[in-house]
Amino acid sequence: MSDMKRDILQSIDPLLIGERIAEARRGRGLTQADLAQSLGVVRTTVTAMEKGVRRPRAIELARIAAILDSSARRFVEPPGTEDMPSFPIFFRRKMADHGPALARDIGTFQQMCAWYVELEGRLGEPLPRRYPPVYEIGETEPNRAADEVATSERNRLGLGDGPIADVWGLLETDIGLRLVEFPMGDTSIAGMVLFTESLGGCVAVNAKHPPARQRWTAIHEYAHFLVDRDQAEVTILRKRSRLPRSERFADAFASSFLMPAPGLIRKFGGLRRAKSEGITPSDVLALAHHYAESFDAMMIRLESLNLLPGGTREYLKERGFRPDEGKRLLGLAIEERHDIGPRRYLTLCAQAHQAGSLSEGEVAEHLGLSLVDARDAVQRILSQSDVSLDGEWVQGSLDLTTAMLPAG
Repeated sequence: MSDMKRDILQSIDPLLIGERIAEARRGRGLTQADLAQSLGVVRTTVTAMEKGVRRPRAIELARIAAILDSSARRFVEPPGTEDMPSFPIFFRRKMADHGPALARDIGTFQQMCAWYVELEGRLGEPLPRRYPPVYEIGETEPNRAADEVATSERNRLGLGDGPIADVWGLLETDIGLRLVEFPMGDTSIAGMVLFTESLGGCVAVNAKHPPARQRWTAIHEYAHFLVDRDQAEVTILRKRSRLPRSERFADAFASSFLMPAPGLIRKFGGLRRAKSEGITPSDVLALAHHYAESFDAMMIRLESLNLLPGGTREYLKERGFRPDEGKRLLGLAIEERHDIGPRRYLTLCAQAHQAGSLSEGEVAEHLGLSLVDARDAVQRILSQSDVSLDGEWVQGSLDLTTAMLPAG
């Protein structure tokens, strides 16, 4: 087996390999004992391989393929549509609580994931899984558990305590999640997450939401994936006081992971020392811009760390402060609505189009875009590589230089 095939062998879930070995063995009318005897191993070794407990070595897989009159490549191909689970089965409880719009969105999620794995197989680009073990948080208080898990994940990924430059690349490449985005029928739905052994971790985010909200949602769904992979989740935007425990954990994780306390406290302390007149809304806008987060999310985080007094955010809201107008006055770029989000699926579509295996119409269908928008998206992704929480606020006359804390 070539080095490339060995790499593919390591990237495919061993349970999927085992399921395919068992299927081929049964197709030949052989028992596990028969296969073990032909391989010269004990039956429990074959059992372990078929259950995904033991990943077969390349030479073993070649011998198994010869015995079963199959191809070693068949065992290590990326999961295809024949391996695709039925998403509505996993989301049936969520679908019972919501209208037909959610059912349609779940169908779109499944279709995009089916196309995703099909493109991976067509282009020979399997997605390696670099998942951590499931974190056991038990009955630990959600905020405390979130801080602990976020710190562990940042340490595991070598992120330090500063802003994350590319959230999408981190989740897709460094961790191995399949991320897709599309306009969902209900704007209150932020995203969804699903994990199966054959497919791996899949996340959908609502393309109708601003880029900062989409990144937050992606990390929020990752939090669910880290602690409860058996549960398919749909994130619905609610008032914070009504959030169930699992959602409070996921929101706290997103806050801790995207704005880690040590780095933020250090950055905020530097601002206070440099500002004789005290911290102002413009300083918080700059911090939010630095972390690529919304002003609202940054205010919530600063208050939770007691860096700003509780109620400061509500005070600004009552005064009619509008962050986007503040950004404009300060010359801070407001995120484009067409900011490229999850890149890998879009890149696979662009590569397939370049190779001539996807027409423009098929690219548009795969991305859920018009022909013009699909063409623009492909051009943007190819040119870049070789290959709100505050939406209801209204503008007021608050002075951006008004101190929210006395000089420290």
